[in-house]
Amino acid sequence: MTAAELLKSIRSLVAYHKSCGVAHYRHSESLESGLRLLETIGAEGLNEEEGAPPYPAAEKFPAAPKGGTDTISLTELTEEIRGCRLCGLHQTRKISTPGHGGDHPDLLVIGDWLTHTTNDGDGALFGEQQDLMLSRMIGAMQIQPSAVYVTNLIKCSVPDSTRPDADQIATCLGYLKQQISLLSPRVIVTMGSGASQALLDSSKPLIALRGRFHSVTVGGRGQIPLMATFHPSYLLKNPEMKQPTWNDLQAVKKKLSESP
Repeated sequence: MTAAELLKSIRSLVAYHKSCGVAHYRHSESLESGLRLLETIGAEGLNEEEGAPPYPAAEKFPAAPKGGTDTISLTELTEEIRGCRLCGLHQTRKISTPGHGGDHPDLLVIGDWLTHTTNDGDGALFGEQQDLMLSRMIGAMQIQPSAVYVTNLIKCSVPDSTRPDADQIATCLGYLKQQISLLSPRVIVTMGSGASQALLDSSKPLIALRGRFHSVTVGGRGQIPLMATFHPSYLLKNPEMKQPTWNDLQAVKKKLSESP
């Protein structure tokens, strides 16, 4: 792992802790030494010359500055997601799906993940036909595209036979929570069981989660109403479930009209 990758991983971990409500870390000498070391790595890079010690002595560095670091921007986070190598999914990734849309959306739509079969190679998030269906849904709700941000729980496209495991989901959930904190949407819609169960920390089937609002709290942004519903991929195979999904989206539209 390079110095840049190390620093990105640590910054991502700290941001994830913050989104979970961790306000500070217990002070210790090892933490202080690590901070001083990271400060130097960030400025000079790791010493990788053959025969040179990989880490200089921590006592040679000045004390780390007090106070927090600058908050990562949405653009920086997007680039970090595109180059993520924190789990094995990056080894089969064809494209990354950090998401796209308005920077301050009213509505955040979160799907499960993009498979290689549904990836049309042209910036799809859910799949070519799936994205078209979602676009029509948003249009029917009379919401401007600039007021919507769409992303996935899993940020890498995955092989059709692959179902991300718990560790991989936890890694991407950290990125997703950072996105929610930065975007601060008024309402969230999760489409699919993977995204719904991960954000709600529930093992209940989607049929038991949909049809009513839940609340999620991320990064001290207050409670955000969340509606779980079916994924467009499921609707393409089960068109009879389009009406229940539309009922869910109508409730979301009403919620947006009521919330300040």
